[in-house]
Amino acid sequence: MSLRDELLRLQWMQLKHDEAYHKDVVIMPLAERVKHMALHNAKYTAYFFDAIDDADQAKLIKTLTDAFIIVLATANTLNQDIGADLGVTTDEFQSLGQILEKSIGRCDTDDYWLVRNFSRHAGRLAKVCESWDHLENILFRDEMKQCNLGLFKVILAEANGRQLDLVVSYKSRMRQVEQRSIFDKLFQEGAGGES
Repeated sequence: MSLRDELLRLQWMQLKHDEAYHKDVVIMPLAERVKHMALHNAKYTAYFFDAIDDADQAKLIKTLTDAFIIVLATANTLNQDIGADLGVTTDEFQSLGQILEKSIGRCDTDDYWLVRNFSRHAGRLAKVCESWDHLENILFRDEMKQCNLGLFKVILAEANGRQLDLVVSYKSRMRQVEQRSIFDKLFQEGAGGES
């Protein structure tokens, strides 16, 4: 399977998860949904600072994984094919992580590289959302997609630098979230509550 196909499969998994477990967000109008995602990213910026300041690796990994989830959900909201937008030729997550780590200059000796670069893209996405409120003359969707792609690259570069298997971490985190729902057993059985 190509990397693009793998990313599209992850986006599909995210879509199905969101439709089943996050109806409150899925039914929001598109502008509100993107703003909701931008607020998640703002929250993660603070969590990254806390994790770094407290040397809390578990919190950093959980936040990095959650940020990956939100990037996938945002891509789905924008009808963004992340794999196509990346424009890379590698077919492996690890290789992509290595490429991104080098191309965007991730630095092991800079404790705040992650939060600095993540917050730049998150802030740009917030600005586009604000511009939408003012009906400013910008290409909203294109700008939002670029911000989301920037977040994706930072997350993958950081995951690679930490030797985190993001796909495994993603699937584990999704199950943790799903198990909180009173309907999880029905969804897992495929019944979806229908008789």
